[in-house]
Amino acid sequence: MHIEKLVLFSAAFMLALVIGSAPAAAAANPACDPFLFPNGDCDGDGILNSVDTCDNLDPDPLLDCDGDGVNNAIDACPFTVAEATFSFGNTTCNISGLDTVLPSGCSLAESLEASLDACDDNPANHGKFVSCVAKATNMLKKQKVISGAQKGQIQSCAAQTNIGKKTHP
Repeated sequence: MHIEKLVLFSAAFMLALVIGSAPAAAAANPACDPFLFPNGDCDGDGILNSVDTCDNLDPDPLLDCDGDGVNNAIDACPFTVAEATFSFGNTTCNISGLDTVLPSGCSLAESLEASLDACDDNPANHGKFVSCVAKATNMLKKQKVISGAQKGQIQSCAAQTNIGKKTHP
């Protein structure tokens, strides 16, 4: 009978220690506890609680979860992974300089993809798609967002895709 009380007391003590030492975010939302819910994603960043090293719910305005040098409080792209790749559909091309992070916190590649997104929305044919990309990149070059070399590389990448091409059975 005494051993049962000792086990119960020990369990209660250990539970009190665990609850008392939980981080504030986990205490506010128990689903954020990586020990209780390791496969959850409390902050919605696509990274499981068990491996997430950056709590995007943290109120600290100086936090920079994606490490791009722009604090989360003003980062328009808080999950930026600066890469020199650019994609049209299933075609990915390496284009020098696209890994540059802009003051908004977005990489140049992310900004370009947003600018060119309308071009691959069901174009009538492949030529119309490439023409749309050419017009958009001409404007971006004129605005000094991209260089002439980058414009050429992006247009070449667009020409290599299957976007707008008819599939033959």
